[in-house]
Amino acid sequence: MIEAMFVPNPCPVCNTSANMLTPKDHGNYVPWDCPRCGQFHVLGSAVGPLGRISLEQRAKLSGWLFEQTGVGSTPHLTRELVERVITLPLPTIGERADRLLLEALKGQSKLGDRFDTSEPRFVAATYSQDFGEVSYILRMLSERGLMHTTALDGRCELTPNGYITADTLTRRAGPSHKVFVAMSFHETLEAAYSNGFQLGILNAGYDPVRVDRVEHTNRIDDEIIAQIRAASFIVADFTGHRGGVYFEAGFALGLNLPVIWTCRKDDMASLHFDIRQFNTIDWKTPEELASRLQRRIEATLGKGPKSVLDA
Repeated sequence: MIEAMFVPNPCPVCNTSANMLTPKDHGNYVPWDCPRCGQFHVLGSAVGPLGRISLEQRAKLSGWLFEQTGVGSTPHLTRELVERVITLPLPTIGERADRLLLEALKGQSKLGDRFDTSEPRFVAATYSQDFGEVSYILRMLSERGLMHTTALDGRCELTPNGYITADTLTRRAGPSHKVFVAMSFHETLEAAYSNGFQLGILNAGYDPVRVDRVEHTNRIDDEIIAQIRAASFIVADFTGHRGGVYFEAGFALGLNLPVIWTCRKDDMASLHFDIRQFNTIDWKTPEELASRLQRRIEATLGKGPKSVLDA
């Protein structure tokens, strides 16, 4: 839980004025709410690397955090995660233009609604370093006849061709790259998630989602079912043998979703009989877990659309 207290500070990722929230039970993680990056948490060990990254690397990290927010996740930044994300290649210019077009659709209540590209979300959505880059991408889209700036207030609007193109991009979206992680939320497994499950899934090219880090107003069981239905596959960790993990894995199997099974090695003996028939990753450390999980995902499901192996 996070206490409802906001302290304005520069965002540690993008330096935009953001709210540093007062943590209540997140240990060494400090929660942030940034108008550019979205909501995320920072572990103390990540502060040093964040102070040394370049503007381009900040753009990569801010864009990645914004995407994570878009799939309903609240990332927890560790030193290892920061170092991995900043190795991601920037999207191509064409992809960044598409992202601006799609971001412009968000929040529109009717055709012809105007939007303001000076909002910080457009910098993050387009993986830009500043508003100058956003303006240049806007000019590209304007020259293609997809959007234009209104004469009266300087705000923008999509053209008819812009709406059609954005609709085509939405329909063209491939399979989900979300991965639902079913596991115990006990504090002793925080490092296993941050430096194990989260890193392994990201390195394989997918986006990890854990339900306790998703902002929602639904009943928790309804939200779990919705997140599993929206996932490409799930990772189920039976360390601690929580009944909810068994249910979530079974529900995924009922939907014909692939399930990757994991359990900490010292807890393997307590696995239920029905689970022992599956090839389970028996991990000892978060680092080993990240490496083995990445290999298992790539071997059984292939590299995801965000694979960083070639970065």
